[in-house]
Amino acid sequence: MNKHLKPVFEILLLKLNDAQIDYWVYGGVSIAAFKGEFIRDNKDVDIFVKETDFQKTSLILDGLCNQNNFEIIYHRPKESSEKPKLDIKIDGKERMSVVPVYQKNNIAIFKYRDSNEEYSNKILEKIERNISGYRFFTPQDKFIKDMFINHIKSRPDKMNRNNFRKDAKAVLTPEEYLKYTG
Repeated sequence: MNKHLKPVFEILLLKLNDAQIDYWVYGGVSIAAFKGEFIRDNKDVDIFVKETDFQKTSLILDGLCNQNNFEIIYHRPKESSEKPKLDIKIDGKERMSVVPVYQKNNIAIFKYRDSNEEYSNKILEKIERNISGYRFFTPQDKFIKDMFINHIKSRPDKMNRNNFRKDAKAVLTPEEYLKYTG
């Protein structure tokens, strides 16, 4: 399962480790980390890096994409309230996304189109994971769950998706699952 993500883990994330870039996997693959195993096919790996490392991360990934015939797509902010984003396509399919997290005092801020989400800087504590032979880092389980719940609140329409419901069952208590699935 998720063999299509092998280049992300074994080339891209490995090189970020070598360059001493702190990154954190979030999204569906972090749900797998929370559960301790892949529970579904994940189309891609979403990571965040500190805003201060975003440019260096971009340069490293750009070089790797050129070497490996991957495609890198830069999404530049149109407004000051928006964040930049990188997407990497492997064999024509998006396999990795990178977004910056901003720090202010003891707060980590994730910028989204319509709002910002704020978390304690403790979200930036790295937890090493190893699933199906893939080694990577995530935030603590508490933050994986908090981010998932915040995502549900901002996008309740996603609960109609099968993969999203699988993720919800993996990370939420039965009571929370009922609350958010209606």
